[in-house]
Amino acid sequence: MKRSFSILIVILSFFLFSCGNSATKEDRDSSSDTGNDGIQSNNDDNLDEETSDDYNNEPDDGENNTRNLTCAEIYHCMMGNCYSNDEICKQNCIDSGSPEGQSRIEDLLQCINNCSFYTNCVLSQCITEISNCGLTYYEPYVPYASPYGSLSLDFSVNQIANDSDDPENTAGIVQSAFATGTYGNGPTSITPADAYMIKTISVYSVDISYGNTVMVQQIPVYDDNGRNVNGNPVVIFTFDEKNAYAGTLNTSLYPDYQALLYVVDMDWNSDTISCFHALGEGTVNITDIGDIADHGALAFNGSVTLYSPKNYNGNGDISVEIRVTVCDPVQ
Repeated sequence: MKRSFSILIVILSFFLFSCGNSATKEDRDSSSDTGNDGIQSNNDDNLDEETSDDYNNEPDDGENNTRNLTCAEIYHCMMGNCYSNDEICKQNCIDSGSPEGQSRIEDLLQCINNCSFYTNCVLSQCITEISNCGLTYYEPYVPYASPYGSLSLDFSVNQIANDSDDPENTAGIVQSAFATGTYGNGPTSITPADAYMIKTISVYSVDISYGNTVMVQQIPVYDDNGRNVNGNPVVIFTFDEKNAYAGTLNTSLYPDYQALLYVVDMDWNSDTISCFHALGEGTVNITDIGDIADHGALAFNGSVTLYSPKNYNGNGDISVEIRVTVCDPVQ
């Protein structure tokens, strides 16, 4: 059975970039969320002619302010250019608005700030402000449960693979799941019952830009007329070489993380992530680890609670902040 290495750098680079810029839990709790679940501008065609660089320009003072953005344009400026905790960026967007646009966006933001949970509250409490801003709901909100599932982890291999190995080499592969449990609103089993088998690939990867890492991938495999075809969902557990020691690793999205676990759907034609189902918060105990740079052994166990980026562990929708596409809810 062949290993697939081409997605390793894509996945790793994404998370080291996004998590390196993540706000702390306290930042998320205190910042006003401008996520756009179900909200769309009535004049998107006009917005297409604007560039994000235009929005980033400092507005002129007083009467020299020639931007005169509408409320909807201010909203899209904030959504398209500002992190949730970047108050200066958001204020620049507001300052670029017309007097009417500024008044209406302030009304909308005040309504949002009065909501304990952004999307559900806005649906029931802020319809007038949304309409006055020139925005509309284009689809009903579909909730993502929080938590979004839980997984138990148990993995052991005598010899981890190396990304420099011949792809025909079967080192580091086991034909069993390392993660069991459920995900989604259903909940749904993380190991599809109709899969021909579940394979787990463990690889030590060298990267001069982001650092050396260990990655373990769980992939359901389907029988397509006698041909093995990779499927979804894919569970990925990864940690930096500096954390490759026997002991407990904190698996989290927050800046104090030592390891990452996420559940995704892959586009296997391009070997890229198409969307994210969930991220894991919990602990993983490494019980055996050899010289991972030279095909050493690896064993660990643990458990994680899953959260959708659309409803993340008390922080609401963080998908815009961490720049991910979220999969449709699993019912």
